[in-house]
Amino acid sequence: MAANGHPIGLERVLFTRSVVIAVPDHVPNGDAASGIAPENAIDINQMKDEPGKYQAVMRSKLNSGGDPSFPYIIDMECIAVLFANDSLSQEEAARGVLITAHSVLYGAIREAVAWITGRQPFGQLMLGLSVLPTKPPETVE
Repeated sequence: MAANGHPIGLERVLFTRSVVIAVPDHVPNGDAASGIAPENAIDINQMKDEPGKYQAVMRSKLNSGGDPSFPYIIDMECIAVLFANDSLSQEEAARGVLITAHSVLYGAIREAVAWITGRQPFGQLMLGLSVLPTKPPETVE
């Protein structure tokens, strides 16, 4: 069990991609930055030969095409290693790790983007919330 009594714990977080480019043709016009939402993808895998240990990878991209109405091109990837103790079923562990990883990784990406853009020519960009998609309803025939 994790030291705080929670069945899911975080071992480490690291960035494997940190790209923030100021769009050279951008002309600030007030609200333009609010119109582009991040494209987020998260992938969770159980680590082989290490029961209860998971690797989570999250990638967030904004303005990949370089639209000049948005001040930055952003491409960030962050990895977390988490563990779930054996008090959880496989399904509970996978769901708990997904929720925890999403929260931790997107929070790290938001913080990094805010810090880096705060030192760029068009000022700080604070990403909004990211919400995990819900499972689509099952079809009953």
